[in-house]
Amino acid sequence: MRFLSHFSMAVALAAAGTLAISTVPQEAHAQKKKKDKAAKIEISKEVRPKVAAIQEAMASENPASAKPLVEALLAEPLTGDDQFAAGQLAIQLGTTLKEPPLQEKGINASLASGRTSAEQQPSFLFFSGNFAYSAGRYPEAQQKLEQAFDAGYRQNNIGALIAEAYFKQNKTQEGLAALDRALEAEKAGGAKAPEDWYRRGAGMAMKNNVNGAAGKWTYKLVEAYPTGENWRAALSVYRDSANPKLSNQENLELMRLMRKADAMASERDYFEYADAADPRRLPGEVVSLLEEGLAKGDVSSSSSYVKETLASARSSVAADKASLGASERDAAKSANGKIALATADALLGYGDYAKAASLYESAMSKGGVDTARAQVGLGISHVGQKNWDGAKQAFSGVTGTRKDIANFWSLWIDQQAAGTASAAPAPVEPSAS
Repeated sequence: MRFLSHFSMAVALAAAGTLAISTVPQEAHAQKKKKDKAAKIEISKEVRPKVAAIQEAMASENPASAKPLVEALLAEPLTGDDQFAAGQLAIQLGTTLKEPPLQEKGINASLASGRTSAEQQPSFLFFSGNFAYSAGRYPEAQQKLEQAFDAGYRQNNIGALIAEAYFKQNKTQEGLAALDRALEAEKAGGAKAPEDWYRRGAGMAMKNNVNGAAGKWTYKLVEAYPTGENWRAALSVYRDSANPKLSNQENLELMRLMRKADAMASERDYFEYADAADPRRLPGEVVSLLEEGLAKGDVSSSSSYVKETLASARSSVAADKASLGASERDAAKSANGKIALATADALLGYGDYAKAASLYESAMSKGGVDTARAQVGLGISHVGQKNWDGAKQAFSGVTGTRKDIANFWSLWIDQQAAGTASAAPAPVEPSAS
């Protein structure tokens, strides 16, 4: 992540930390004071000559000559207006000389004086926190930055910088909470946080094994930036970090979404999908999948896995298709829904979505099956028919370990309906050749 550079800070401070200080006794400006609504800085008579000497040196051809004078003034036990004036001079000189340490001293002196205006307070707190962050003083940075955020400061990626301050202290959960707050603040302001913020959250959650957080953050990523690449990252991270580990059937349901979202990008994706489908159980789906991978150049025709798996699946397609009619009849006669569920799975693999949906409903009505599994199958069947409402209804009722999978499907449906999601081309019709 990129935060505020020293150059950018110098420009900002040049505007934020400018104060015209007069060393003329306050009484001489009594009439002007009455007309000026802003609070005046009343420098003590002991400090006025020192301020005058500093201003004279700063205005000379060698402004660096003012530095020891400013540092000496800052080192004195000043309070109130004197301390504020010293801080402002340090900010101005530090900006002129491009010396961040001097700017930081000036910012902190101004804050400590209690005389920083309400308008300047949030930005000064931010600058102070940013200086601390750059110096590696992360607890201090976190405190100052949060004070600035709470005071309404929203510039210069402050929310993400707070999260980074936590991460630097190995406080991952607190950092993720801060980053989530930053995302919400961006949204509340009518903007969308950068994609890197979401990726950072997902990466930190996964790296530090924060239970369940990696899946939540990849969900947030693909919700905000629904590209095929992000869908692949989201589903892969969820699959790899799922606790308990996904079953073969659950993994198949997830891989089907990866395919729909045009997120299949490597041989591993295709091989994992094919293994989950099983060429002996769903040969039609395996053939369609691997032929699609070959057509897109995502899998190699010389791969022994592809050759063997395709050969096994192709040899089963004709007989499998021929058996479906009898399976449908058996499903209708059966007292429970087990045959209907298995037949629906097979029909779904061949893209016969209407029949599959009917059999999933039959399986649930007869009972004796995993209802959540049948509901996910029903939802995917409706997706195949682009019946978004029916699919959302089916997925909304899923509970248990499949709930997250159903939520990912529902998110993709919403994006598809809104025209914002990646979508895979129509699957290749399986062949028996």
